[in-house]
Amino acid sequence: MKLTELSIRYFRFTIVIFLLLLVAGLESYLNMPRMENPEITIPGASITVIYPGASPNDLEQLVAVPIEDAINELEDIKEINTRLTDGLASITVEFIFGVDAGNKYEEVLQKVNGVKNELPDDIQSLDTWQLKSSDVAIMQLALVSETMEYSLMKDKAEELEKDIKKVDPVRNTEILACPEQQIAIDLKPDKMAEMNLSPERVAKAIVSDNTNIPGGDLKLGKKRFNVKTSGSYDNLQEIRNTVVHSYQGKNIYLRDIGNVSFDYEDQNYKARFSGKRAIYLTIQQKEGKNVFEATEAIKKEIASFKPRLGKNLRLEYVYDQSIDVSNRVNDFLSNLLQGIILVGIVIFLALGIRSSGIAIIAIPLSILIGLAVIDRLGYGIEQISIAGLIVALGLLVDNSIVMVENINRFIKQGLKPPEAAIKAAREIGWPLISATFTTLLAFIPIAMMPDKAGAFIRTLPLTIIATLTFSLLIALTLNPLIAAKTFKDRTTSKKSGKKGYEGLSRHLQKVIEGPYERSLRYTLRRRVLTILLAAAVFGISLFAFIKYLDVTYFPKSEKPQFMVTINLPEGSNIDHTDKVTRKVEKIIDSVSQAKYYSTNIGHGNPRIFYNQFPKKYDKDFAEIFVRLERYEYEEFRQILENLRERFDAFEEAKISVKAFKQGTPIEAPVMIYVLGEDMDKLRKMGDDVVEILENQPGAINIENNLSKVKTDLFVNINREKAGMLGVPVSSIDKAVRTAVNGITVAEYRNDEGEEYDMVVRMKKGENFEMQDFEKVYVPSQSDKMIPLRQVADLEFKKAPGVIARRNLERSALVTADVKQGSSLNDIMEPVIQKLKNYAFPPGYDFFIGGEIKDRKESFGGMQIAIVIALISIFAVLVLQFRSFSKPLIIFVAIPLALIGSVWALLITGNSFSFTAFIGFTSLVGIVVNNSIILVSYTNQIRAGGMKTGEAVVAAGKTRFTPIILTTLTTIGGLLPLTLQGGSLWAPLGWTIIGGLLVSTVLTLIIVPLLYFIFTKDLEAGG
Repeated sequence: MKLTELSIRYFRFTIVIFLLLLVAGLESYLNMPRMENPEITIPGASITVIYPGASPNDLEQLVAVPIEDAINELEDIKEINTRLTDGLASITVEFIFGVDAGNKYEEVLQKVNGVKNELPDDIQSLDTWQLKSSDVAIMQLALVSETMEYSLMKDKAEELEKDIKKVDPVRNTEILACPEQQIAIDLKPDKMAEMNLSPERVAKAIVSDNTNIPGGDLKLGKKRFNVKTSGSYDNLQEIRNTVVHSYQGKNIYLRDIGNVSFDYEDQNYKARFSGKRAIYLTIQQKEGKNVFEATEAIKKEIASFKPRLGKNLRLEYVYDQSIDVSNRVNDFLSNLLQGIILVGIVIFLALGIRSSGIAIIAIPLSILIGLAVIDRLGYGIEQISIAGLIVALGLLVDNSIVMVENINRFIKQGLKPPEAAIKAAREIGWPLISATFTTLLAFIPIAMMPDKAGAFIRTLPLTIIATLTFSLLIALTLNPLIAAKTFKDRTTSKKSGKKGYEGLSRHLQKVIEGPYERSLRYTLRRRVLTILLAAAVFGISLFAFIKYLDVTYFPKSEKPQFMVTINLPEGSNIDHTDKVTRKVEKIIDSVSQAKYYSTNIGHGNPRIFYNQFPKKYDKDFAEIFVRLERYEYEEFRQILENLRERFDAFEEAKISVKAFKQGTPIEAPVMIYVLGEDMDKLRKMGDDVVEILENQPGAINIENNLSKVKTDLFVNINREKAGMLGVPVSSIDKAVRTAVNGITVAEYRNDEGEEYDMVVRMKKGENFEMQDFEKVYVPSQSDKMIPLRQVADLEFKKAPGVIARRNLERSALVTADVKQGSSLNDIMEPVIQKLKNYAFPPGYDFFIGGEIKDRKESFGGMQIAIVIALISIFAVLVLQFRSFSKPLIIFVAIPLALIGSVWALLITGNSFSFTAFIGFTSLVGIVVNNSIILVSYTNQIRAGGMKTGEAVVAAGKTRFTPIILTTLTTIGGLLPLTLQGGSLWAPLGWTIIGGLLVSTVLTLIIVPLLYFIFTKDLEAGG
């Protein structure tokens, strides 16, 4: 091979090139960002609208429908999901994966901004953000105090926030669970009624007095002076002295008809840390930054800030991503190191010190140079990319082993080392290129998978492709170069002796000359029987795969942490939710392994895991994040089971215990939508689905989102009477809103530039009671104050607590989790069958989402990837062998590999998960290598005149050693990850190990047999 000759001839240049590549790899390794999981940007956006006091029905008509209609005009929409609760609308749009996420987000922003004028003027906030896995908080801090005022706690949090924002990797910080201060203007409705004074007039007076209009400038002589008017309020006394009306010839001041004071807004989010009152500070880092550098710098700022906390305030770490990343990366690096040692031992025993040293050079060089490529592609070091290195580990030395073993063979035949290196490369070079290329072709379609799961796993195939490509380059250049310079001729080689090499060679040679040759010659005589037996084993394995092997998606995250979610009956106020949550906390306190927990009432815990999205403001909801001292599978499972049993006894609330899960973000493994229009019918059908699920063992945390029916107080306006009294309907609405929740009329800015909402109200929202409606008055057009009771009646009515919509259509959503050790397929297959037989009314139907939907999309993509890989590999083999029969013979290795994969998964108790699917797709490219080397060498020796029967035996015996060695190194590299990588990576490892073991053994028998059958009457080399 010319490349090998050139590398040996210009050896100095070759060495310099590899040194440059090595330096680039080292630089990348030292500076690449470290993270726990790959960053995924899902093309889509989430829109949150907060509209206090609005019911789900109001939000649907006034907010959701206009926004949905606007967004629905965009192209490439996958689905739109909307959830409406009291005062909160959440609308999420997801686009088809593969479109430009940035452009789609900009389009959503434009549509939302374009529809703002159609939305109510008094909505509190409208926020839009992009769906990114990188938006997780790398750190969540709790400032804890039972006695300090919230305002002082916030001041301290803002001081710390200011320091942390100076850290370069920090992108964003947020203070949570701290009620905002406001200027509360508590009106006295009785006095206002006496003076015929309406809240609207009070609001107008406040706005007028708070307006700051520049007076212009004035020229006096050579100078110019700015003219200042009264401007906005400077203090609370000025607000109290606002003239709001004139009555009986006297000015009426705001202080006469109301109280003005600093107060906190109605608290809709409470937080505690291990039972103590707290507020949170969350920190996000910029994309592509190293989490260790970020957290180290942040912790320095925290350490310097702690002395300023004071006596009554302490700071606690709720979540520190660097700890999890360190544990995960260190575990994987440990697996990688263990794999390198195992591979090194196998090579040493097979080839001796000198030969194994040459071959093993491929590992560090390929890994480092491959990392340089991954770094340039914009990826970091995380569990997926390291897993890619481990999968590639055993493959990296395959080419080097074959090359070095072939060079040794020619040296034994009497050639000088340089001649042996060049001749070995000529003989094996193109088969190595073909074999490596076919392996790469198995990974390229995986890297191009156009869905969320593909994006999540993408760094694995890219890492393998990069490292394997350079391992081939090393095998064709650097390995022959070093062998040519360091190997001795045959005589010298005999003197030096290689005990390790000769020892293992003797054992392998005994197997080759004895059991292997006898088995191979026996099968050549019993061709039909051998093929029938192989086909029978394959058929049994295929049946076992379909019948007994469970199919899953992604496993639990295996972290020492979990979430407890608490759902109270709709309409529960936050104080009652808090009371129930304290009971839950007491039970968590009894868990001896619990290190600490953070409680969130009225809101979900801040987002600290890449596929978890917190629930926004909801007063009948609470969530507790629990961190344990350690993670041990059985202990963790038992803790969750015990808690579920205890929480099932709660009658006041529905409580779920959920472990974090790997993979793409989904709300729950089981998601069943019932689609239609009428809320009552949807609720009833949703309850029927719940009943079906409850009869399925393994389904837990079952919930119908429409099961929450609340009772609302309707203000029924007598429009005819209101018209007779000259009372506009809008004035009634505003009066009720002012009385119940208050209305923000202006902003007050203090000397330090801090702004506070000025809220006109009757009482603080949580303190408003039924009898207070008797004090509500509404203004008529003649400026008379009319009691509310004269123009409206109050009536309690049932109303939906939640309205959910999917793709512009109302829906009931039933969700459930899967109990540890249970099968999603076993749960869902009978459920889906029952739903197909369910008598849905016209206009109503069901849709299966959750893990089933995502799995179908991802596995569908994997199936396409396998088909593309098979066709591509077949095309390369046809080009290489200029035959259809030879590639078909080589392809026999694939069904043989399936046999081993199926039984390896069954024996070890693993399911056929997404990573197992990745493992099998990888296996397709790996197992054909042995067949390629075997068939290629058989062609060569037949071309020399040997008969087919003897040629297949000779080729099998010659290639037995390198085939066995490459198999052992691949298995050795994967074994630590398989045994220690947890439920995410064990299925991938066992799929490859089992498939490779069985395929290697059977390939050495079946491939020569098929070659003999299909080529015995052809010309050599055919």
